Amino acid sequence: MKGHREPGAAAGRQRGGDRDLTIGFYAGAYLNQVDAKSRLSIPASIRETVEARSANRRIVLAPAEHAPCLVGYDLTRLARIQEQLETRFAGDFGPERDRFARHMFGMAETLAYDDNGRIILSPILRELGELSGLALFLGAGDYFELWSPERLLAEPGLDPRLERTVRALIAARGGR
Repeated sequence: MKGHREPGAAAGRQRGGDRDLTIGFYAGAYLNQVDAKSRLSIPASIRETVEARSANRRIVLAPAEHAPCLVGYDLTRLARIQEQLETRFAGDFGPERDRFARHMFGMAETLAYDDNGRIILSPILRELGELSGLALFLGAGDYFELWSPERLLAEPGLDPRLERTVRALIAARGGR
């Protein structure tokens, strides 16, 4: 249906030649369980955005640069990060470039999701994201964050509205 959008999904417009291109953005908050086999279901609106942006069923997860969580994005954003690396360092293969490349690529994992929208988290991603039970997906525009809800709630200066949202999501799953 034209103009229909799943809850939590957002779209922006960009001119492309003689036509408008609709580009999805990651938005919304979702709470899912990491099961005993380290499987995690990716919310439908996030999968739709991944597929709209990159025409495949793979996500990239990596440790966030400035927060104790993971960041996730589609393969087109990964390509933009490579372009940023090339532009920023323009042939300079010194230690600063190496540090940036190691951080952006060395700890990133590309994960395909199955027909049910599930990925399998590696032990290192679970450790880096502090994910042991519930996993909180937070849309952030051209990427999403993946948090331990307990860890996010412990963050100093957390927006009270976000805190209420997270607590409501936990309560809806029967938690406290």
